Amino acid sequence: MKLRKIVFMFVFVLLLVSCTPKESEKESFTVTFEVAGGSLVTEQLVVDGEKVVEPDDPTRLAYIFDGWYTDPNLTTLFNFDTSVTASIRLYAKWNPDVELQTAYMDEDAAAISLSDEPVTASKLNLPIKGSLNESGISWSSSNNSVVNRHGVVFHPTAGENDVTVTLTAKLTYGLQQKFYDFEVIIPAKTEVTIDESVVLPFTNLTSEFTVADANLTTYFAEDGALPYVDFMEFLSILEGFLYFDDFEFTVTSDTVTVYYQAEYDIEDDQGNVIGTETEDYYLTVDFENNTVTIDTLSFFEGYIYETATDYGAGITYLETYYEEGVPVVLELTPYRFDLVVHQDGLETKYLFPFHIANLLFTGGSYYNVYYNGNGYSGIYAFPDTDDPTGETEDGRAYNSIKVSSLNGTDIAPDVLVATYDLLVFSLDYFFGLKSQREVETYYTVLASTRDSYMTGKTRDLSNGIFNVVNKTLDDLHSSYHFPGYYEVPTFKLALETIAQVGPTVRSWYDVLFEVQDLFDTTYSQNSGTPPDYRFIDGGKTAIIYLDGFYTATVEDPDGDDSHRFMRETMDAIMLENRNVENIVVDLSYNTGGNLGALIRVLGFMTEQPIEMSYMNPTDQSNVTYFADVDTVAYTDVNWFFITSRVTFSAANLMTSIGQHMGFATIIGTKSGGGASSIIPVVLPDGTFFHMSSLNVLSYRVGNEIDGYEYFSIEDGITPDYELAVADTQNTAKIIEVIDLALAGE
Repeated sequence: MKLRKIVFMFVFVLLLVSCTPKESEKESFTVTFEVAGGSLVTEQLVVDGEKVVEPDDPTRLAYIFDGWYTDPNLTTLFNFDTSVTASIRLYAKWNPDVELQTAYMDEDAAAISLSDEPVTASKLNLPIKGSLNESGISWSSSNNSVVNRHGVVFHPTAGENDVTVTLTAKLTYGLQQKFYDFEVIIPAKTEVTIDESVVLPFTNLTSEFTVADANLTTYFAEDGALPYVDFMEFLSILEGFLYFDDFEFTVTSDTVTVYYQAEYDIEDDQGNVIGTETEDYYLTVDFENNTVTIDTLSFFEGYIYETATDYGAGITYLETYYEEGVPVVLELTPYRFDLVVHQDGLETKYLFPFHIANLLFTGGSYYNVYYNGNGYSGIYAFPDTDDPTGETEDGRAYNSIKVSSLNGTDIAPDVLVATYDLLVFSLDYFFGLKSQREVETYYTVLASTRDSYMTGKTRDLSNGIFNVVNKTLDDLHSSYHFPGYYEVPTFKLALETIAQVGPTVRSWYDVLFEVQDLFDTTYSQNSGTPPDYRFIDGGKTAIIYLDGFYTATVEDPDGDDSHRFMRETMDAIMLENRNVENIVVDLSYNTGGNLGALIRVLGFMTEQPIEMSYMNPTDQSNVTYFADVDTVAYTDVNWFFITSRVTFSAANLMTSIGQHMGFATIIGTKSGGGASSIIPVVLPDGTFFHMSSLNVLSYRVGNEIDGYEYFSIEDGITPDYELAVADTQNTAKIIEVIDLALAGE
């Protein structure tokens, strides 16, 4: 018994001894060194209670090490005699070596090379990092209108004085900054000297005009990428779009005059041709004074073939009243463009910057020639950007013109400046709202935002023009289609938020969204889509919903067509109730469309010739057309139009015509306006957009004896009877307003 007890106690003691912790199993902690740009310091693993081994001081160019701190704000210096009880992170503090950093900045500044010679380029190479010690560099200019902070050069125009500009470089090294001035001489613009030429292919990509494929000789200045073409050769390859053989060219040493005569049928009130009349048109290109003079801007309309799609089907144009305007002189010098007489071997070439020639001679017709750096393409209207497989003609055209050897590269400097200058030139001479907005030149309007996109970077330019078109112009008839050929084809820009548009357009969208919500609520059983028509007031009144004006095209003959819709809808209404007394056309959600389609729709409402008037704010001409529609009108009913702020463009015109001619009563709120037709514009970088043109829809007041006064309908049409937007689908309110109108109250 005694022996067993002793053995048991011995075993117990062994067990107790085996449970005692070993000294080597103490916890360890990590000490990390944040060097803040200095040389690397290896982290340490420190046993609980021991001390950090102070490492050698790190090094950093042009800085003096000032110790290790326990916090990132560098307020508490670490004591290396402190025992470590947890993982810690230490932060290096640096003080700038002021002398050395200043010396480095001086060295970097001395390496900046800006020539003492007058600057002839369109862009200076302004470095943003020092070439030796990598100082940070930012720039400012003493004359931002001539050279901006990105080094983009806007030469004074020909005849002006050379300008000396001080460019200031702010160099930064660490916490030190120093400013250095560099003077550059920017000479006035001189005439382009052509250095080379190349023959490029032209391909027609639209079936609307039959134009043969051809070649076009293209000229470039030395080290330039902006294309120039002989404008007579350019016109010659477009036979089929324009009647080239009708042109007569008179050439002197510095002047080319273009003349053609257009013949028009004279018709009686029944549309019978009873004779013809001719109109003479002249355009003079003065290469010495760098001007293009047109006796009337109608010059650009009379030489064009009809499109394959008959947008005027069923319409006969009767007499035309015309008030001649004044000659227009397009001055290219203020926009830094040159008309060049160039001797090419034994031939004399009369060169235009290609994009000026395209804007003048083709753009107003919806036909454009698109240059993408590798060749030219004939396109119509607005090639489809939402057809990646190219199933439609528009999609195939878009996919073709967007592929270029220049995709994904930075824009050439001369093309960059020419893109900005042509944007302003287009707005100054061809934007239909310029006069109404009392703008002298869009150089002034765009000055405040110019430098955000005139940087030399392609993406900046794309975003900048997108903002100019959508926000600065603040016009529903101005719209951005796609960026240029320097961008990769897959890059697109589109409106995504209401913040991307100007205040006028934004307020229009506010009403659009209100009408959409109203339709969604009223016609929820049909996903917010109203029926083509419905009867109210016991069948006395029918309401037709018309959301746009469309013409089926040659490519898609079964596509949307407003004339067909009206014919089928009126047939259905009369079949259902031949005794209907009132027909209301709801235009409260109609944003416009094709004018030919609009005229054919009006043919259902009146037998009177449709009166359409235009005014041109640039050449100050006025014109009134009378169109007879080959449709039997329903004149035994009372016609009403419902309008809202959304009622825009062609719908706004329909409202104006119905009210002015007296065959329709307008109920609703003031229509949205939109007086101008649109003109497509292609800029030198390939950006494609459209804007309000100089064809400003109007109505006229007066008579042939006392004369007429023309009034733009840009600001909308005031209704004859008010009907709130919220009540445009309210049957009781519509009946109430119709009854008031019929009672003459």
